[in-house]
Amino acid sequence: MALILAGASAHAELSPEDLAKIAQNPVGNLISVPFQENAYINTGPLDKTQNVLNIQPVIPIHLTSDWNIITRTILPIISLPAFAQGQNRTNGIGDVQISAFLSPANPGAWIWGAGAITQLPTHSNDLLGNNNAGLGPSFVVLHLEHGSP
Repeated sequence: MALILAGASAHAELSPEDLAKIAQNPVGNLISVPFQENAYINTGPLDKTQNVLNIQPVIPIHLTSDWNIITRTILPIISLPAFAQGQNRTNGIGDVQISAFLSPANPGAWIWGAGAITQLPTHSNDLLGNNNAGLGPSFVVLHLEHGSP
């Protein structure tokens, strides 16, 4: 909670345009907790809907005046339909993915970050994930127009 309040007070003096620009930056210096809902229509042989709600907190960690580490976690909440008559829907969490990007604290028009991503077998039901952990490279590059949030 202290991190959220500290981040909020640090950005309290910014204009709405500045906040919009920071919010669009996936490696920006702003704590955010976006939610992404994915509905997959006609899933499986019974043509039911599968829902996946991704909770995706983004937390910047200030290293120096020049560098930040940006963490991004994806926690999927899954509602999987039955695949045969007489089966029940399966609900629970899927496998968590955690990314960490090293990124310049004061980027120019080109914004970038490089780091690693890991997947952990945190699923609450065997149907909602696999028992494999993973690790690999991850990067982001984007260009924001000057004056455009």
